[in-house]
Amino acid sequence: MKERYDLHTHTTYSDGTFSVEELLKRAKYVGLTGIAITDHDTMEGIREAREIAKDLGLDFISGIEFSCFYNGYEIHILGYLLNEKSEKLATKLLDLKKSRRERNEKIIKRLNNLGLKITIEEIENEATGSIVSRAHICNVMMKKGFVYTKGEAFRQYLGNKGAAYIEKGGSSPIEIIELIKECGGVSALAHPHLISDSKEVVEKILNILIKAGLDGLEVEYSSYSVQDTKYYKKIASDKNLLAVGGSDFHGENRVGVDLAHTSISKEDIKDLLKRKETEV
Repeated sequence: MKERYDLHTHTTYSDGTFSVEELLKRAKYVGLTGIAITDHDTMEGIREAREIAKDLGLDFISGIEFSCFYNGYEIHILGYLLNEKSEKLATKLLDLKKSRRERNEKIIKRLNNLGLKITIEEIENEATGSIVSRAHICNVMMKKGFVYTKGEAFRQYLGNKGAAYIEKGGSSPIEIIELIKECGGVSALAHPHLISDSKEVVEKILNILIKAGLDGLEVEYSSYSVQDTKYYKKIASDKNLLAVGGSDFHGENRVGVDLAHTSISKEDIKDLLKRKETEV
């Protein structure tokens, strides 16, 4: 069996439904050689994951996924192998946590005005990690009987066309790429097809990020078509970008997507580690 790695996964430390241990045991069960945990705006689970992965005989790569905005477009930047002890990184993560809480409070206020009574304490109790997201608001709404499905919650209230939607504040992707580099890490653009339906827009943004020091591109992703994968692999090759990829596994918060739904090869991992050496 070929050695395969899933470099895009989420746990209960952000908006996934699997604990670190459950995630890594699942990775072992489905036959992955290695895995990265890329929780949103937090690296809280990394130390725990590293120890469990070692016991399971899994290769482990530390990671994180940053939510960013650029000229009205939401852009996600994956960071791998950062120095977790960086004070600058710690400060940034605290700022992002504060920004998330402020956004959640505004969403809750809108929901309350619509007659859906929810408190900030209820959604924070729903989260097992420090990152509280719309997924946790959704879960509380379902428990209270305000909606029956996650799809209904996002379609009517929490999605970008929903009645309680509040635009997410975020960092510039250029700032985040620079931060990752300062922390000795490797950066990659996540799921570029979600930035815009226009390939011209995506490529223009990608070129700007490359000038800022972007290292890689997600060339394998759970919702890519065969044509998408071929397209992004060619771009990565043409622009000398690292090829990264993974499932974007969220457990029950993303039905139909399992670990190793998509994955990358051992050779891709070697390239990633080699690029890491040049960043230090």
